[in-house]
Amino acid sequence: MVYRYIGSGSGRKVFDLGNGYVIKVAKNIAGIAQNHVEYQISFNDNSNLFAEVIEVSGDFKFLIMKKADTINSFSHVLKYFNVSNSREFIRLKGIQTIQWKYNLLLADLCKKSSWGIIDGIPVIIDYGFTKQVQRRYY
Repeated sequence: MVYRYIGSGSGRKVFDLGNGYVIKVAKNIAGIAQNHVEYQISFNDNSNLFAEVIEVSGDFKFLIMKKADTINSFSHVLKYFNVSNSREFIRLKGIQTIQWKYNLLLADLCKKSSWGIIDGIPVIIDYGFTKQVQRRYY
């Protein structure tokens, strides 16, 4: 079966499974590390800010996540959180908490490509690129 290609980054390719989920396929060791981080965050976090990881392969080469709709602009996220700009957004207690707890990069949290919409609510869909992954692999 051939799945629709959605996009890629430096470490992973993403495909639509056509059933409400996507699969993130690691292209290299950095992608495996990113899948591992997303798995850990998804299963340890209760903030509801992250798209849910459903399954991961034993070697972390493959990760299945709930599919989110694309957002057209980061302003959609700002509006949802009732802030007027990125500076106010990163000062929100919930955003500061997850940034600190998981060592996420603030710049990534403010990129529209890091967010999607599930059930009408903005969620972070790309959260595997932590400070540790950046230091170790980039």
